[in-house]
Amino acid sequence: MTRTTARPPRARLPFSVWIVAVALPVVVWGAAVALQLAWLPQLPDPVAIHWGPGGADGFASPSSSIALTAGLGVGLTGLFALVLATVRGASPTVTHKLLAVISLVTSVFTGFTVTASLGVQLGLDDARDAPDFGGWAVVGLAAAAVVGVIAWLVLPRAVRPGEEVAEVAPLPLVPGERSAWIATVRIGTAIAVVIVSAVGLVTVSTVAAVIVSGGLIWPLLLFPLLLIAMSATSIVWRVRVDATGLTVRSVPLGWPRRRIRVADIESVKTVQVEPLAEFGGWGWRWTPVGGLGVVARAGEGILVVLRDGRRFTVTVDDAETGAALLAGYVASAPGSGERGPQDGSARHNG
Repeated sequence: MTRTTARPPRARLPFSVWIVAVALPVVVWGAAVALQLAWLPQLPDPVAIHWGPGGADGFASPSSSIALTAGLGVGLTGLFALVLATVRGASPTVTHKLLAVISLVTSVFTGFTVTASLGVQLGLDDARDAPDFGGWAVVGLAAAAVVGVIAWLVLPRAVRPGEEVAEVAPLPLVPGERSAWIATVRIGTAIAVVIVSAVGLVTVSTVAAVIVSGGLIWPLLLFPLLLIAMSATSIVWRVRVDATGLTVRSVPLGWPRRRIRVADIESVKTVQVEPLAEFGGWGWRWTPVGGLGVVARAGEGILVVLRDGRRFTVTVDDAETGAALLAGYVASAPGSGERGPQDGSARHNG
């Protein structure tokens, strides 16, 4: 019960999206690092990197502060580039435009603010005398907002993602037969790198903030722990279709899990899924239009419409075979006008 389905050719996003999402942020981060390096001889050692109600209260070497700026630039821009590289569509959706604009806005605000925090310390002998730079942060926020609006207007008009749905012919089931279709789906390598990198970046940043604060904000450590737990349940899934219905569960913990009974299914179809455009990302997803979904990658998937109108989508290879078997069980279920399958042999596809 194996069938190979060709994936549609991948089209790339417009060049302007890459200019906004990657090229311009690289220029911004590069300018910030270059300016900080030029200021290095005029900076105190250590420099202030954190301000509290009483003034500067966190310090680090100037070189480590500059290295942090460079690391943020490479890490954040690289993450946005990896995410956009997975897109199949040739026209940007609202989600794609938002990602591109957020990448640029983040670079402008963060690069400007970090650089300004060093600029107010030029010529000081002791960083404890550094004045508050809150006003410069406001300027950075305003500049980022203006740049974001301009970038949004310059980018091509967003298109509404279209749903590529195909009807499925129910698989004929021999009386006395019970068949099962089992598949394992893993998140794409590029997205796995994005997830691990993002979690790592958040974890390192949070730990650094806790250390600088002297442990005062230690509850923030719960946030990266939550991200790690969520990521661990969003990498590999097991998909099973049998006489009871459709079951999708995270591997290896078995949770989260979604089970849909045959009696609750109205229809089964195959669908081509674009994660960002249709679900806003990867993993366990929900949208008002698309319903609940387990989205591991772009490409083919099984779409189940329940009798109450709710929808469930799971991306998986050979979706047509799994959907056909599930549709066969739905067609032969009591109340469908056809005789249902009985106990018998089992077939597996993994």
